Amino acid sequence: MIEVEGKKASVPKVGRRFVFEWYKVVPEDCVEALKATLHPGSVTAPGHPLSSEGGGLELTLGTMKTNNESRMLFSTAQVEYVRYWLYEMGITPQQIPLPRACYIVTPDMLRSEVQTMYKTAQDLRKALKDLGKANKRVKDVDPDIADRRETFEKVRNLYQSTNKNGSWIAMDVEAWERDHSEITEFGYGVVQWENGEQKTESGHWVVKGGSRNGTYVHDNRDWYLFGKTEEFSRSGLKQRIETLMEDLIKRGPVYVILHDWRADIGYLRQLGVPVDKFVFIMPNTPPPYGLFCIDTTNLFSALEGQKQAKGLSRMCRILGMETDRLHNAGNDAQYTLQALMSMASGLPVDAQRDARWPPNPSENLPNVKKTYAREPRPEDESDYDDAMW
Repeated sequence: MIEVEGKKASVPKVGRRFVFEWYKVVPEDCVEALKATLHPGSVTAPGHPLSSEGGGLELTLGTMKTNNESRMLFSTAQVEYVRYWLYEMGITPQQIPLPRACYIVTPDMLRSEVQTMYKTAQDLRKALKDLGKANKRVKDVDPDIADRRETFEKVRNLYQSTNKNGSWIAMDVEAWERDHSEITEFGYGVVQWENGEQKTESGHWVVKGGSRNGTYVHDNRDWYLFGKTEEFSRSGLKQRIETLMEDLIKRGPVYVILHDWRADIGYLRQLGVPVDKFVFIMPNTPPPYGLFCIDTTNLFSALEGQKQAKGLSRMCRILGMETDRLHNAGNDAQYTLQALMSMASGLPVDAQRDARWPPNPSENLPNVKKTYAREPRPEDESDYDDAMW
């Protein structure tokens, strides 16, 4: 809130159109006033006309469809308010004209848009610097990686949103190694929020009397590490899973987390999970309802900058997470959830990659080609992710 002629006026809500580099298209006698008003040290200061109630500046980080580059954008509502404020306060001799259409970025031009709050001038300057680095990196990015980067940022935005009105559930299914139509185990891990407090739940449900693995795939059915295993008949297991999903759907949107969804989608359909209602394109803002599927192999691919998928064990190890007794559906689901939470609660994709795996010093030397993906590490070595030995 700010004082305008003795009356309080609130900043309008963010509109649906965005602009950048506005100062380049205003009259000469208004340029310096506008640049000073939008300077990082000014725009993040308490009492600035665009300051939020809690302090700081909210901007939109938009990723362009044409070249995957990102832009830090003002909304047209913010533009309207700044030009009004500057004129009413007598800082500019006239209301600054709105930018021409060629300087306006519309939502249909963006792959994704994320609202971000910058509390200090230092935060904003660092974000601008990181943005410049990121745009250099994405010039020659593979289209598949670009799609995964977009999903990564949308998942981050949803997970870190203050409007946490849904459930995030990781699932895993184990089948008999000699007949994959015979499902033997189901595991899940859930994270929810109630009144801002995080709640977790997990389970490991097995088919009573079901066939056992051990020849080609590890048999870790009896080694659930996160609680007590429950046994059900085949029909009872399906009914229990259907009840679980119904309860989650009643609470709002459900984000189903899988590690390589293609491997489990058929099993989940057999178990009564409404996979035909899955949406694989993440929304920009938290929706009131819906079933959304997130694949951690794609998230990790975006984080690494590499197309090759990693198995669950290797992904967790590279993320710095310890695993044990894999090929137990309950354990695998819990590790999948932990990996999702680790990535989704972190920094934007490029900043997170650099924080997790600092760039090779050679990247700072002249005439050395910089790579987009992270450098190989010893932990990348193959293991028995999908084999018995």
